[in-house]
Amino acid sequence: MIFTSPLFLIGLVAMAIPVIVHLFNFRRYKKIYFSNVDKLEEMQSETRRQSTLRQILIMVARMMAIAFLVLAFAQPVINRSDKAVRAGGNDVAVFIDNSFSMQNTDGNGPMIEKAKAKAREIVSAYGESDRFHLMTCDVEGRHFHWLSKEEMLTMIDEVEPGSASPSLSSMIERQRDFVRGGSGENKEIFVISDFQTSVADIDNFESDSNIALTLVPLKPAELENVYVDSVALVAPVYYRGNTVVTEVWIRNDGIENLEGVPVTLYVNGRQRAVATVDLPAEGRTALTMPFTVDATGVLDCRVECSDYPVVFDDSYFFTLNIRDYIKGLIVEGITSNVFLTRLFDGDTAVKMQTMSVQQMDFSRIEGNDVVILDELPSLSSGMVQSLRSFVDGGGTIVVVVADNADKESYNAALTQFGAPGLEQQHKGRVAAGTVSMDNALYRNVFNGRNSEMELPTVVNYWRLAKSSSTLYEPIITLANGDVYVSATMCGAGRIYLIAAPLRDEHTDFVRQALFVPTLYNMALYSVRPSLPAFSMGGGDPVPLSQRYDGKETVHLVSAQSSIQGKDSSATRFDVIADIRVVGGMSNLVPHSGLHEAGNYWLQYDGKTIEGVSFNYSRLESQMRFLERSQIASMLKDYNLDNISVVNNVDKPLDSYLKERMDGKQLWRLCLVLSLLMLLAEILLIRIPKKKKSKRDDRTQGDE
Repeated sequence: MIFTSPLFLIGLVAMAIPVIVHLFNFRRYKKIYFSNVDKLEEMQSETRRQSTLRQILIMVARMMAIAFLVLAFAQPVINRSDKAVRAGGNDVAVFIDNSFSMQNTDGNGPMIEKAKAKAREIVSAYGESDRFHLMTCDVEGRHFHWLSKEEMLTMIDEVEPGSASPSLSSMIERQRDFVRGGSGENKEIFVISDFQTSVADIDNFESDSNIALTLVPLKPAELENVYVDSVALVAPVYYRGNTVVTEVWIRNDGIENLEGVPVTLYVNGRQRAVATVDLPAEGRTALTMPFTVDATGVLDCRVECSDYPVVFDDSYFFTLNIRDYIKGLIVEGITSNVFLTRLFDGDTAVKMQTMSVQQMDFSRIEGNDVVILDELPSLSSGMVQSLRSFVDGGGTIVVVVADNADKESYNAALTQFGAPGLEQQHKGRVAAGTVSMDNALYRNVFNGRNSEMELPTVVNYWRLAKSSSTLYEPIITLANGDVYVSATMCGAGRIYLIAAPLRDEHTDFVRQALFVPTLYNMALYSVRPSLPAFSMGGGDPVPLSQRYDGKETVHLVSAQSSIQGKDSSATRFDVIADIRVVGGMSNLVPHSGLHEAGNYWLQYDGKTIEGVSFNYSRLESQMRFLERSQIASMLKDYNLDNISVVNNVDKPLDSYLKERMDGKQLWRLCLVLSLLMLLAEILLIRIPKKKKSKRDDRTQGDE
């Protein structure tokens, strides 16, 4: 405890006055005249001990009244801060959680409005010369500037709910990095949030002795919420006429079981499937919603469920990019392969062209999705150079090794692709031992691992070299451990290597059920599958199914299906897409102005060439929040000593902060105590010395 005006403490000397007066009164004798014996009896009834005690209490009351009055003028203060406030100004930073969960209410209005009110109270506790900093989950460029008190209050009024939901630890660290560069001697950060359990990662908080951190936990109501958790597609690539099997996951975040929750699937604004689902309490359920692809191009899809009052997660957007067909090229070595010709002949999804290696035009490699090199005697350097550029851009190469292959030229080419080289030819028949059913080529082709499935045998194949420098995936492995079919990733593309010709004299693989899905899916999956949807706010690049060289001006615009049903004044999102090519793969960098979930198109010269979809993070969908006591306990468990929690957010924060900075003012309490001591003195003086006895009353009555 300290005193604002310590010189007034000299007045405590006045406490000696009551002592002197009382001592003087004890030595004085008073003459009392009485007319009868009753008065004498009344005086004698009060003993000397009682009289002495009464006088001492009166003296003490007077001394305490003087003491508290002097203390009131001295203005005692209890400094509650663990760290003394230093001269040199204050740098005050405030983080307002404006994620979707802050639209929740506590019965008196949305949490976001309460958070803004608390931010204003914090600013009001500081002076005009102090500097302020505001940050929200959006992390915009305007958040990285120091503000005056008036500018800070204006910026707080402009805060609106947003789609971003970063972890609190990441936001605190961002704000600390900014505040460290401030010039104020006293640096403090206030975090105003509902402390939703999905983002309040207190275990990742760090303590900073130079920057005080104060947590202001708001307490919203915990709501029951039903939402579309995710959507998955059974196959990565679809074409016109295919049946798309959509696997939809619906989650019930409530504590009660729900029955018959309606779910609807829309494609290009048209309702294509309807289903109902029963949801267990605090669990999720999957349902399949199939529909037939009846068009090519971009299909804008969304799945909806009905729920209230949390509605931002009731829709899940996803996109399907439907190709007209896959374009392929078969380069024949000696003669044409009847099995490959029959496999792709007349197929509408895969259109193959054939050409002889003697008539090979390397420029024809580009523009295809898959190139099959069927039994080429050798691989020239010019061809390899063209193929390397092709595979780096996402193309697929299938190499069927010829029986009389030039080992040296093959190994030189395969080394450039990172694929295993040829070691030596193995003479004799060997049966296949295992097939990698986990490979994408066999996804949803066979029902489980069929132990009765007939496996091929191979005669006179090339044994692949085993080297630690090459990473490849065995697809079909022979009984002796040699690999017959392998896959190697190269750039954005893939190299399949088949170690023996696809002819009757070399294998019975071409006449088995395993042959068709193996070769056909190599061509089918040569197109880079586009992922159906992405989560907003992550900031990670979005992989695209097509390759862009960066010369085109591609626009990212909101799809028509994403703005249907909205106010006619709603503006269409349209920005120049930021596309970056890394390792031959094109990636879209999400625009900072992209804040609304929906389907979006990539357009070039006014034509839609690809679609992407963005959804709000489902972290905000879990309406569970940390209590103030839980937060305090976790801070203690993690030894975060420089982080404090506001005990009662219902009380004004400005008075709380002023008290914390200036200390607890006790002069009012001292003044009240002084008055109470004077009242006690009066009561001690005015209390009757002793009431008359009943015997005295009877005597007076007889008279």
